[in-house]
Amino acid sequence: MGTTKGVILTGYDAKRCQRRVHNEHDPTLERATWQPPEDLQKRFDDGRAFEAAIFDQLRTTLSADRWRDLSAVKGKQAAIDATLAAIDEGVELILGGWLPDDTVSGRTGRPDILLRCGAEATSYVPGDVKAHKTAHARKTGTLRYSTLADPFSVREATGLAPLAAERIDDYLQLAHYWRMLEACGRAPAETPARGFIIGSDDFPDLDPSGHVLVWYDLDTPLFATFSRRQGKAKRTALERYDFEFGIRHEIATVAASRTGAADDPDPVVQPIFTDECDYCPWYDYCLGVAGDTASAHIKSGRLSIREWRALGQLGVSTLHELAALDTTDATFRDAYMPEVAHLGARAMDRLVAAVRRAGMVVRGEVLERQTEGPIDLPAADVEVDFDIEDAEGRVYLWGALVRDGGADPVYVPTVSWGPPDEEAERRLAQRFLDWLRDLIARAGSQGRTVRVYHYSAHEISNLNRILGPEASRDLDGVFVDLLPVMQQHYFAVSGHGLKKVAPAFDFQWRDEEPSGLLSQLWYLEAISEDEPAASAARTRILAYNEDDVRATAAIRDGLRAPGSGTD
Repeated sequence: MGTTKGVILTGYDAKRCQRRVHNEHDPTLERATWQPPEDLQKRFDDGRAFEAAIFDQLRTTLSADRWRDLSAVKGKQAAIDATLAAIDEGVELILGGWLPDDTVSGRTGRPDILLRCGAEATSYVPGDVKAHKTAHARKTGTLRYSTLADPFSVREATGLAPLAAERIDDYLQLAHYWRMLEACGRAPAETPARGFIIGSDDFPDLDPSGHVLVWYDLDTPLFATFSRRQGKAKRTALERYDFEFGIRHEIATVAASRTGAADDPDPVVQPIFTDECDYCPWYDYCLGVAGDTASAHIKSGRLSIREWRALGQLGVSTLHELAALDTTDATFRDAYMPEVAHLGARAMDRLVAAVRRAGMVVRGEVLERQTEGPIDLPAADVEVDFDIEDAEGRVYLWGALVRDGGADPVYVPTVSWGPPDEEAERRLAQRFLDWLRDLIARAGSQGRTVRVYHYSAHEISNLNRILGPEASRDLDGVFVDLLPVMQQHYFAVSGHGLKKVAPAFDFQWRDEEPSGLLSQLWYLEAISEDEPAASAARTRILAYNEDDVRATAAIRDGLRAPGSGTD
């Protein structure tokens, strides 16, 4: 067994898959070569662009003597030195700094923002910029926030609250930076542990820019976790972080000591597949290590790592073992339920669904009917399927497939290839609504009815967002959402998403990579000045959207067909 210098982990490691932490630190493994998929790369690019925009807003809003931007400093040590110098000078806001490594506990990290706070002139709290929501509406909630113009004053807004469980990763990252500030003696001693996130929320009533610093308490018990003594206990972000970081530091330390010798220690953890795995450079490697592990086959309704480990302790590890599990067995329940007590009654419901999915995977099934008899689906003389495409938060395409009796369906796109802005989006939505009303009026003049079908609430919620709910109130009885119908009548092995369900009704997209996220990349090409590329991208988007509405029609036809419609 080899020796290793102290392992250093980042704030991302503290929230990352445990097996990935092992893989990244095991010198006996060949580094994974990986190119991020286009949709993931777009998310990375969007995140960096959002951070740059927030930094620009802060630099513009605050006078130059109140901030220092260290983003361009080259080299880790130079960045650390520059950060400590700014801290010692008491600079109020430090952008793009780098804290000194905590070599005792094994931490390294670069908080996006450091904000001076506390009685000491050199005390700071960490902040990060995230291109996602940080808060939600809650009647009894109170949001503690600061404006970009006055980040040092904490204000309160009622009717809003910070997201907690949904943003545990943000809390863990802030906790990592807080521990680093403590280690170098720069954390405020007299204030509760806290940090802030500037997210993509739009709060114009709180700040003219719409963006605010949302404060996250790091030492308030917010997160329900498993407790051996109580079954469930609420823990603080710092408690969660210390636990998660400690495990991963142990995993990394063992991994780093491996040399390929016969007496190498075994990895502390084996692969367990979660949503994170879908975009991991180590996916193929872990798949080879895992073999028939059940978690590798369940892609929707995934169990948590704790649930999988509890099953493994009871001898249920492979796909076939999970499919054959009798969840009604009292002996099994008595052993399993205490290990997942923090989930309450949901634990058995989740397991039953996973067992059902395992059986479907074994049998090669995509959908399983869970009701009997004909499915009651509203019909009309003229039936329209519609689907929207959006990019940069704006809808630029309203696609409709019109089936008029026995005639071949006709695809009708209402589209704009101009710059996406609020007014253009509103005009386009109104054009679509005017077209639809005209279609309904013409059919009505002939004594014929019209129904408009969509898959999920996405289309109607965007219509209401853009034009207001009153704009289409007269059409409430016209729209039919097929997703709740599918969810009521069918259990889906991989979830009820349009791309997952439509192939079971014998529909296939023409595009080799049909993806809503990828279509946002195509849109950027479609509005570019490179005319050949723009023309090709527009054609691709229209074909993709046409296939989306044809997929909706295929599902509708399948729901009406005798039997399951999936034979």
